[in-house]
Amino acid sequence: MLKGNWAESAQGKFGCSPDNLHQRLSPSRDLRTLFFENDRKWKSSNGQELERYSATIISSSPNVLIIKYNADLTGIPEQYREWEMRFIGPGTYRWRATSWPIGTYNDVIGVLCNRE
Repeated sequence: MLKGNWAESAQGKFGCSPDNLHQRLSPSRDLRTLFFENDRKWKSSNGQELERYSATIISSSPNVLIIKYNADLTGIPEQYREWEMRFIGPGTYRWRATSWPIGTYNDVIGVLCNRE
């Protein structure tokens, strides 16, 4: 489900446009870590610039991953370190901080731009 190039949109813009950041999502062989590989440097909300970062996979089900960002993504408050990545249809996901009430999601929609 994760293999391919993904992009995110929060303003109703076409997520897969070439000027938008694209990511390759890759689980580790043991399925305990999720790697995010950006197609260019990405500046996080705290100013850190990254091309690659990772998260521990806490749990998974057929359409949900619970992840916790690792130390390579710095400056994140604890309540925003653990996230639910819910696949709401083929090639589409939403994000929810696990500290939020169940059913509350942010405005970001992830879309699969091309499958590998």
